[in-house]
Amino acid sequence: MKLKPLKDPMYTKSHTKPAKTLSQPLPKKQPHKSLSTWQPQQTTLTREEIRAIILEQIG
Repeated sequence: MKLKPLKDPMYTKSHTKPAKTLSQPLPKKQPHKSLSTWQPQQTTLTREEIRAIILEQIG
């Protein structure tokens, strides 16, 4: 009776399929909606004061 030689695990090939590396697409998020009761706040500055501030920032 002829014995088969033992296979060295270093030289055996695994036949497993590689794992998929592609990620699943992210679900699309709905944009946040502003409250329907939102109103801009009133300013206490006059137009001239606002212009002066802007001109000061611009230079």
